[in-house]
Amino acid sequence: MRGPLIIVVRRRHLLLALLALLAGVVLGALPLVARVRPAAAPVADAISGRIVAIDAGHGGPDPGAIGVSGAREKDITLAIAIKLEQLLRRAAVYTLMTRTGDHDLVQGEHAAHRQREDLQRRAALVNRSGAHVFVSLHANTSPRPVCPGPHSFYRGGEETRRRLPGATQHARGARLGPNRRQARPADLRILRDVEAPAALVEVGFLSNPEEERRLQDPEYQWRVAEAIADGIFAFLAAQYAGEPTSRGRPGGGRGGL
Repeated sequence: MRGPLIIVVRRRHLLLALLALLAGVVLGALPLVARVRPAAAPVADAISGRIVAIDAGHGGPDPGAIGVSGAREKDITLAIAIKLEQLLRRAAVYTLMTRTGDHDLVQGEHAAHRQREDLQRRAALVNRSGAHVFVSLHANTSPRPVCPGPHSFYRGGEETRRRLPGATQHARGARLGPNRRQARPADLRILRDVEAPAALVEVGFLSNPEEERRLQDPEYQWRVAEAIADGIFAFLAAQYAGEPTSRGRPGGGRGGL
């Protein structure tokens, strides 16, 4: 009976074999990359360089809705807005934040008609920026504590204005689970005054104890932000297909601009 067969592999030969294997993997993947890139490029051109204005609802002396355990709408909307801005900027989208801290846009502590003036200032800021998209983030309440789920609103009267909130509503269903709600028209000042395609997004119900808990969780906030970003990307890709933007940095504005 023969002894065991021993194969000696020199280090140089092993290295050459590994390099050949790696080259085969890369070359084999090239056709896949070539197939994907032509489809992705028009989408990237439609998105890159656009301006998205993000409005974290309320702020400063106006806490917005208060949850059953004390969560404040103004804090939740700002947390999600900051995450949404990061996601958009990673996709080469310019952003404008109407606020980046716990404040509103009204000067003076005792200004009359503070809420109305605040909304007017937010709309004027967005309009000056030349934004292609405007998203205002809010959190809802209901006398029925079992009411769950996000909801989107748009300015009525123009069917084209339904596309953005419709896209965000659909994307949130895909990211956060089934949601039978449809985007609805609403006569809201911020939607009336902003010139860009606009959506007011209620991210959930603070009157629902379970949803209030989720909305305070940073990981869930990321999921909400990702869902809204998905909707914005889908809208921009459909609205501006074949219309690449200038890569120049837009002037004026605050926040990410």
